Amino acid sequence: MDLYIRVKNFGKIRHARVNISNFTIFVGNNNSGKTQLMELIYAVMKRVSEMSPAIEVPQIGGVDAFSIGEREIEALNQWVNQDLNNQIYDIIEKTFNAPIGIEEIELEFGKADCSYEIYLLTDQTVADLTRRNMLSVEELTRIVQNKKKLWVLQIEKQNGRTVKKSYSSKVYFKYFPKNFIKTMEIGSVLSQLVGITSPNASDLLFLPASRMGLMLLYKYYFKNQNQVWEDLVWADDLEPGVESWDLYDEPDSGILEDGSYENVTGITKPVLDFLSFLQTYNYTERTAQKNKKLIDFIFGHLIDGTITEKGDATVYTPKGGKKEIPVFVASSMVNEIVPVIKALTCSQKIDYIFYDEVETSMHPLKQMEMVKMLNRFNNQGIRLLVSTHSETMAAKINNLLLLSYSDQIDDTQNGNRGIRTRPEDLLVSRQIHVYQFRNDREDQSMVEELEFQKVPYTGYDFRLFNDSTMDLWKEAKQAMGMDDED
Repeated sequence: MDLYIRVKNFGKIRHARVNISNFTIFVGNNNSGKTQLMELIYAVMKRVSEMSPAIEVPQIGGVDAFSIGEREIEALNQWVNQDLNNQIYDIIEKTFNAPIGIEEIELEFGKADCSYEIYLLTDQTVADLTRRNMLSVEELTRIVQNKKKLWVLQIEKQNGRTVKKSYSSKVYFKYFPKNFIKTMEIGSVLSQLVGITSPNASDLLFLPASRMGLMLLYKYYFKNQNQVWEDLVWADDLEPGVESWDLYDEPDSGILEDGSYENVTGITKPVLDFLSFLQTYNYTERTAQKNKKLIDFIFGHLIDGTITEKGDATVYTPKGGKKEIPVFVASSMVNEIVPVIKALTCSQKIDYIFYDEVETSMHPLKQMEMVKMLNRFNNQGIRLLVSTHSETMAAKINNLLLLSYSDQIDDTQNGNRGIRTRPEDLLVSRQIHVYQFRNDREDQSMVEELEFQKVPYTGYDFRLFNDSTMDLWKEAKQAMGMDDED
């Protein structure tokens, strides 16, 4: 299902309508709003993952079950937009720590090609499903073994045919009100519709620009946050009548009741989430083995070495070398890649990566390898929203897309004509959207979606980069004393 976000007069962006379903690329000028829009999209998706929509859904067969079809999905879309418009200023404040202006915001669900059936597995529902041969012996055993909990069965259908059958990862206590459980399950379906499969959107990862500096300093940041809180709690110069522990619940104390850190330093919430990801990162061999091909590609084509975890330290070993180097003394490019390796080896499943200024600290040759990496990520099912200022990145993205889609035009182009690529470097999905940000004369940003040109077969027209290339060529001609006829 296509998913769009639309904003009007957000910061310096006049208007933007962006498809965030699968693979989205932002290109454009500095200070044109790319990062701000990326952070807003991240914040909106996080909020949607926490929603429990109160909408009416039809009951199935007189048992504790309900269905969500096209009409209900449309109602969910309306409910989400009403919530966003009611809470947008609060969302902006919590995300950016600043009152950034915004006139309109809206999520647009494309035409739904799926429907859902949700069964609360009470005794009555289990009996009904058993009678209809919808539960196997193994499934019944699983339900009966935990009589104190209430299982939920979700069936996803496309064109009336079952494509996925799963039990809720959340097992409810039986004394929970059924309406509460139903609302929670509707929220779970909503998260799936926008592509969030983990509780509290833990499968989203935001990789901000300046990753090297954040990598080097994040431990000191949290240490300082702890010290700020301790100073507040144990302050002995409090005003009369104020107990020291009264400060614990103050919004600027820094630590919340669940032990997480509140954003009191002025950095944006997506960046704070990135720091928290680094702080709580836990290497998991199972995840590393699953992503071994991606990791090996990065080691062999991007950083020319390996990155490993040694206790609390991350170390880099150059190709052909034996000496392990702490990453903080390795090259900036290696440091930029470390968060990506952590994402591929962490305990949580990462399904959506927001990758700001993806080419940072990379030589143009490595930037071309980075495009291959992004394609491989997406081919493995990881959704991407990336931004770049690099002409090299843009050109390589275009070239690989031309090769990926060449069968639409002429099968003879599939030989790759000597271009060094492997089949896995080419993008499988045709669902990629490229947006160009351009500052106008009033210093506001215009966001336009670039069209992939099939006739002539030239792909994307990155005019912003083409203009700067032509300017450099004109300067070079003048410097060499060449005139236009030459």
